Amino acid sequence: MKWKKRTIVSWTILVILAVYALLPIYLLFLNSFKTRGEIFSNPFEFPKNFSFSNYIKVWRSIDLIHGLLNSSMLAILSTIFTLFLGGMAAYVLSKRSRGSSYVMTFLLFCNTLPLFIMLIPLFVWFRHLKLDNLLGVIIVTTGLSLPFSIMLLRSFLVTIPRELEEAALIDGANRWQIFWKVILPVARSGFITVGLLNFIGGWNSFTIPLTFLADPNQQTAIIKIYTLSGQYTAPWGKIFAAIVITISPLIVVFLSLQRYFVKGLIGGALK
Repeated sequence: MKWKKRTIVSWTILVILAVYALLPIYLLFLNSFKTRGEIFSNPFEFPKNFSFSNYIKVWRSIDLIHGLLNSSMLAILSTIFTLFLGGMAAYVLSKRSRGSSYVMTFLLFCNTLPLFIMLIPLFVWFRHLKLDNLLGVIIVTTGLSLPFSIMLLRSFLVTIPRELEEAALIDGANRWQIFWKVILPVARSGFITVGLLNFIGGWNSFTIPLTFLADPNQQTAIIKIYTLSGQYTAPWGKIFAAIVITISPLIVVFLSLQRYFVKGLIGGALK
């Protein structure tokens, strides 16, 4: 009897959380097919006529294809650089060598710094270096993502038995080969988890691209959507349609990697 009550309570909580998470996506998708009047009259009601006019207008008006390409470049390259640099740093720090605790404390301190404290100095510095462009955004995004990524990756790497490395060393492998052929396959779920978090963060990045990217040809999809809003009004149908288009790649990527993501989160929690 107690088990049934716990099951009912657990499922009730899960259903509430699922509705809470999915309702905004449902309303976003539903209202992307409506006119402005239908959106404000009843946002929960089905549209009288499903029309793709909002999608066609937004695709033509803000050059969304270039925004999506720039977002893809930002998310993919920053994720690759973060995993490469963060993975090697986490591998070194997982050895528990002298000074590693101080480095971890420094990384923890870096995670507590608000972005707005560093934003203006970074912009002035990068503009002086003529990097106030998409490349500069990729570099800044990678740098800001590294502290958290290193700490999370280290939590996976410290649990790998040292016997695996010792056996590889006996077989004649060097440290570089051990990292790529032994450590990386064992900690694959952890790297995928960190990579997915960084990809989503890079794709949804707003403040840094808004500050750095003045050239419309280099603006990301999020900034393209932001330019749709006026001072006193906003074309909500077009905005909803643009958001649906923008989040679709994220949904596809997450659904294709969710089993690794969940495995990585569970493994990180247990470790």
